[in-house]
Amino acid sequence: MPMIVDPSAPQITTPTTITSPDGWLTAVIDAQWAGVYLAVDYLGGASPLPGADQVMKVRITRQDPGAAAPVGVRSGDLAWAVEGVGQAYDHEMPLGVAVAYLARPQYADGTWGPESALGLVVPAPAAAESKDLWLKSLETPGLSMRVMLMTAQGTTSAARQDTTARTGTPYTAVAYDTAAAPAETVSVDVLAEDIERFRLLIRSGVLLAQVRPGYLTPDRFFVPGDVSEKPTGKLGSTGGYTVTFDIAPIERPTAASQPMRAPAWSYDAMAAAFASYDAMAASYSSYAGLATNGAVT
Repeated sequence: MPMIVDPSAPQITTPTTITSPDGWLTAVIDAQWAGVYLAVDYLGGASPLPGADQVMKVRITRQDPGAAAPVGVRSGDLAWAVEGVGQAYDHEMPLGVAVAYLARPQYADGTWGPESALGLVVPAPAAAESKDLWLKSLETPGLSMRVMLMTAQGTTSAARQDTTARTGTPYTAVAYDTAAAPAETVSVDVLAEDIERFRLLIRSGVLLAQVRPGYLTPDRFFVPGDVSEKPTGKLGSTGGYTVTFDIAPIERPTAASQPMRAPAWSYDAMAAAFASYDAMAASYSSYAGLATNGAVT
């Protein structure tokens, strides 16, 4: 996973940490990347979970506002929690609204333990901020970035209809299905110093597009098709690029059995940063701290 940091993203100096009432589930809001680190420690809290040393996995789900049921967190469905300690990362939650996280441990014999829960809000881009569109890479969160939306083009929802003429009547017969999800052609403003990274992002596979709640536009998963770039300056002197692409929504890719992917942190990043395992282990006070690059302590 590339270690790429977005200097224009909101910076956070004191992470916002939320812990479930039982003390077993902890969430740390990652404002820089609009995500959440999630960690379970069934040996911690006011009292350890009975049989915590037999916990092997944990299922972490997220309940979104208005959703009929919780959805699995991409790296927590299921996540390893050997001897009661595990972690996940979520950067798909809706922004600027309250969500709830639920964690349930699974013992070595396949049975399930009690559920832990907490609620939080990951901030959306503020109304005064010009970079109002988050484009997030599901495969490589460290490529995710915020850009400025330009003039809205509006959406189109394609019909799904088959019609045929009927003998003896002026009316046609219509067979119809649910209309396609609203698609939109989007133009964004990308600074010159960010364009190379944006090119990597736009071709990194499935993306998630998110805006602030006030736009009344739902979060959308999509795979970019044709992409066009136009410099905003002349004769090679440019302050940036106008990039145009289509957002044609697809269903959320399955979250089951997906590995943990956190921005700018991977086995390769750890190997590059430390000369030995002992040096790496000595730099963190807990396994959760190591797995989250110090976000969870």
